[in-house]
Amino acid sequence: MDYQNFTETAISKQDVEFAKEFERFVNGRMRSADDTGRELTRAHRYLQQQMFKVFIGFMRQLAYNYRNGRYDDRNEWASRLSAEAYGSLVEKGLVYDPDYKNEIV
Repeated sequence: MDYQNFTETAISKQDVEFAKEFERFVNGRMRSADDTGRELTRAHRYLQQQMFKVFIGFMRQLAYNYRNGRYDDRNEWASRLSAEAYGSLVEKGLVYDPDYKNEIV
């Protein structure tokens, strides 16, 4: 099942390039996820807000993937945590997503 083929969504070339570079960073150049996360908080506060939107977008997609069974053993933990967290944010009205249902299909 090819759940990475997002043909219904137009993704900019810059977004694709960033995602690939971040993937390469995480897959061999990152020393510590905690340290990297801490370093990101040194960015300008407006940029922190924008970075967090990227994080929410990633979490949202993992949550939808989990809900629809599009995960395996390699990303089950991240997908399940994303589904739990994202569902809670939607339920509390902190994130608006009328299409997201907390029950797993």
